[in-house]
Amino acid sequence: GRYMCARKLAEENLAFLKGYSLGQIAHIVQLAISQKRLLGYSAGTLVPYAHSQSMLKDKHAQCQLPVPGNSPGKTTVTSWEALREHLLMLMKALGPQAQRIPLSNIKRLFRTRFSIELSETALGYAKLSELLQDRRLGDLCEVRREGYGYVLLPAPGCTLRTFGEGLRMELARQLSEGAQPEAKTRPRAAPSPQAAASHGSQEAPRRATRPWPLCMDEVASAPSSPDGEAPVLGDGSSSSAE
Repeated sequence: GRYMCARKLAEENLAFLKGYSLGQIAHIVQLAISQKRLLGYSAGTLVPYAHSQSMLKDKHAQCQLPVPGNSPGKTTVTSWEALREHLLMLMKALGPQAQRIPLSNIKRLFRTRFSIELSETALGYAKLSELLQDRRLGDLCEVRREGYGYVLLPAPGCTLRTFGEGLRMELARQLSEGAQPEAKTRPRAAPSPQAAASHGSQEAPRRATRPWPLCMDEVASAPSSPDGEAPVLGDGSSSSAE
C-alpha cells in the first residue's frame, strides 16, 4: 500500500527525496495516486497507473460501461432511475440503520438484498463516492466524511419524498405492465328538479367519470371526519380558510 511504497522510496536514498520524513514521502505517494495519476491500485497493490484498476475504471467511466468480470451473472444498475429506486428501497429496508451506511458496504448491500451489481462506471463515474454526490441524487442522499471513511446519509426531508417517489414509481410500474391503477372517482351530482323539468322526459347524456389526480397533499393530509367537516387543529381552530 501507500505506506510500504513510501518506506521503500525512503530506503532508496533518492536525491530528490533527501530531507523528507517518512510521513512527507507517504503524502507525496498519495498525491501521485489521487491527483497526478502516476500510481494506481491493482489487486490491493500499488502499480504504475497505466497497469492499474484505476486506469481501467477511468476508461470505462468515459464510455459509461461497467467494468467486466466484477460480478458475473448479475444484472448491473445502468440508469439513474434504477439507482434512485434501489437506494430508496435500501434506506426503507434498513430503517434507522440507514441513517449512516458506510460507503464500503453499499455495493455489498446491493448484491445481497437485490442481487444486482452497482456499477459507478456505467453511470459515468470512476469513484462510488463521486457517483453518490451527483446532483441527481441530491434530494435523496448525501455523502459525508466521518473518521477515516465516508458514509451515506438520507438527505434532509427525504422521508416524505421517499413515500411520494415510491408511489410514483409504483404507478409507473403498473402502467408499464398494463394494469389499471386504482383512483378515486368524483361522485356524480343528482340533477336539480328545474333541470329535470326543462329536459322533460329526455334523459341527459351521461358523462364518463374522471379520476381524481393523485397529489401528495391528499396522501400526506389527515383523513377527513365522517361528517365531512374540516379537521380541527391543535389550537382548536378549523383548518379551512375563513
